[in-house]
Order: sequence, then C-alpha cells, then structure tokens
Amino acid sequence: MYTALLAHLLIGPLMLILGYVYYRFPPKKINHLYGYRTPRSMRSLGAWDCGNQYSAKALLVVSGLTCLAQIIFYTLIGGESSILWSASFLVVGLVGVIPLTEIHLKKNGF
Repeated sequence: MYTALLAHLLIGPLMLILGYVYYRFPPKKINHLYGYRTPRSMRSLGAWDCGNQYSAKALLVVSGLTCLAQIIFYTLIGGESSILWSASFLVVGLVGVIPLTEIHLKKNGF
C-alpha cells in the first residue's frame, strides 16, 4: 500500500521536475534524442526552437494539472484506482500537447 501511495504521489512532481529541466535546458540543435521531435519541428532551427519552447511550457502546465488531479483523485477515490486515474490524466495531457504544439508551429509559419 505504501509503495502504491508513493508511486501515486511521485507521478506529477517527477513530471514537473522533468518539465522544468526541459524548459530550463532546451536542446540547442536539432537532434533525434532530446526535445520535441516531429517532422514539422525538425524542418528548421526556428521551428525547432519554437516547438521546443511551446511544448516545454505545455509540459509544465500538464504536469502541474496532474499534481492537482492527483490530490483530487486520491481524496475522492483513494487507493490504487486513483493511481490509474492520475496516470491516465497525465497520458491524455501529454498526448494533447502534440497537436497543440503542431497548431502553434503552423500558426507561426513553420
């Protein structure tokens, strides 16, 4: 039970830390290992910088909302099912960042 609670409490904060690191230290050059990597974002250095800056901010928002959702789910549902709800919330948020970033890139002419 304690390991499940610990895992539950670490999902959002760990993503928040990763999001902060990604925001604070964005990739400088286009690469295939680190950063927001889609065909549109890798077309030019301008698109790369724009996509990585936007997606890093979006990741911070999603991670912060996941922390809030964790508290709500754990309070309302409790137990191990709240972990599933929190993880699902995070996954949906992370997947949602992709089309939002692509729209942002398109709006900015990339």
